[in-house]
Amino acid sequence: MKQQPTISMLNLILLGFAGLCLAIALAIAWVLGVTLFFPDGVLAGHLAERDDVIRAHVDYLMMAQFLFIFFLLFRQYAIEPPLWLVAACCFGAFFNPLAFLIRGLTPKAVEVMPVEPHFPLQALLSFSLTTVGFLGAVLLVIRAVWQLRRLPNNSSQKTINPPMQDFR
Repeated sequence: MKQQPTISMLNLILLGFAGLCLAIALAIAWVLGVTLFFPDGVLAGHLAERDDVIRAHVDYLMMAQFLFIFFLLFRQYAIEPPLWLVAACCFGAFFNPLAFLIRGLTPKAVEVMPVEPHFPLQALLSFSLTTVGFLGAVLLVIRAVWQLRRLPNNSSQKTINPPMQDFR
């Protein structure tokens, strides 16, 4: 019997946040779908800016995708990401789209001020953390692949499982 690789707690946190982002994206998709067919309904009345809600939906989908990819890459290459990197990825992946969702649900009180007071600070913080976390994750994977490339051929086959194994 083949021994299953262990998954670190930090990688499980990435997986959990990927699932959370996907669940939020799906919930937003339902809201958008219902309000599309019932534009005069109660739910549609809560959408102040539909385009921003669509941006949040797409952004949550992308964040879930990236977190899933990083989880799989870290698992494949046996990378133990540092806590700060996982925190930056997860915080950014959750709060980056949330800024758009808040904009889409917040009624515009005054036309003179096109951006809500919370948006620039929240966007700067979440965009920065997303950038640092995602670039850090990519650098970890590149380093792991580069180190593996430098190993002799026979030992690299023992270290990494081939991408397509039998699924018994």
